[in-house]
Amino acid sequence: MKLLAAMMTMATAVLAAGRTPQPTLTVCLDTAGRAAVLDPARATASRVFGKAGIRIAWRITEGPCAAGAGIVVTVVSTAPGNVSSDALAYALPYERTHLVLFWDRLSTAAPPAEVAGLIGYVLVHEIGHMLEGVSRHSASGIMKAHWDSNDRADMRIGHLRFAGEDLEMILAGLARFAGADFAH
Repeated sequence: MKLLAAMMTMATAVLAAGRTPQPTLTVCLDTAGRAAVLDPARATASRVFGKAGIRIAWRITEGPCAAGAGIVVTVVSTAPGNVSSDALAYALPYERTHLVLFWDRLSTAAPPAEVAGLIGYVLVHEIGHMLEGVSRHSASGIMKAHWDSNDRADMRIGHLRFAGEDLEMILAGLARFAGADFAH
């Protein structure tokens, strides 16, 4: 048994040595005291981006993120009144730094057991806007404006992906992302 474990460890190391390093994007998340739900949401977002060939380096805070901390995610308790009633979050893709999650809407947008997964996909969607650098939406996949029941079912089993054109824009956006936000 120990020999098998050692052989698997060596095989994994050999395979990893031959891979090109994934580009890394730094994301600073102010958990606002909600780490119990946001930690599994981060894991979902990391998994989805990992499948797209992107590594997320999370910086976790219990207060505002410092300047230059990469993409900055803030959680607000209540959505502002001037935001569409169906929006769960928003990104500022043209300034390429900030996105905001609306806790009141996210915490009630899915059954309790599915909230963390939904938040993970909302993070992926909004970070996708930041990397694409535009506020456009796609006809299918993660970057759709409104997810339907089929999309939600795909989320639950981890199968909702970026549409091809979105993945191309996201990878191009990574290459343009400057400074501490992007590293190889």
